[in-house]
Amino acid sequence: MGLSDHICIPDTALCTAAAEMARMASRTFLYNHVCRTYAFGALAARQSQMQYDPELFYVAAMLHDLGLTETYQGDDRFEIDGAEAAAAFLARQNVEQSRIDRVWDAIALHTTFSIPQKKSPEAALVQIGAAMDVGVLPHSQVTPEVMEQVLDAYPRLGFKRAMEDALSRVYTRKPMTALHNFGADIAQRNVPGFAVPHFCDMLHEADFPE
Repeated sequence: MGLSDHICIPDTALCTAAAEMARMASRTFLYNHVCRTYAFGALAARQSQMQYDPELFYVAAMLHDLGLTETYQGDDRFEIDGAEAAAAFLARQNVEQSRIDRVWDAIALHTTFSIPQKKSPEAALVQIGAAMDVGVLPHSQVTPEVMEQVLDAYPRLGFKRAMEDALSRVYTRKPMTALHNFGADIAQRNVPGFAVPHFCDMLHEADFPE
């Protein structure tokens, strides 16, 4: 069995155009990451029997990191930059606004825990797929055989260091966008022994070789 026996990429003109947009804008390590995000999300949905819109999930997964690219990086949080770029792309394709809104939410919220699960299945799956690939969520439900197929199709190419560097460049240019919310500031000064997992530790300690 091959990877196509486990996940199915929607065969629509919109999906083809979204993949090409991501490929043209992204370095190869980042393009492979968004492909793995779709693969891991689709595998998670299959296991849990989650119902979702395959086309919207694919488009959102493929475009979710446009804000990390030179082409689409603006002055807002990279998640918002990516969401805005995706929304503009979908509007040019004459996609109805309600569907654009679902993709926007999925991309804008993909680094924000808890909220995507309350918005739509597609938003939840983009976060799940991306989080599995960076090591924030475990991938124990993916069999070794299927994992090998995913990594053969979309090699990591030194992903851990490359992603950390890409994010560092964004926050060097736009430091205020690193402030997701004020909760950690309050807790660090007022909650004895407060500690949260460090993203860099989770990224580099993920159960992937690179």
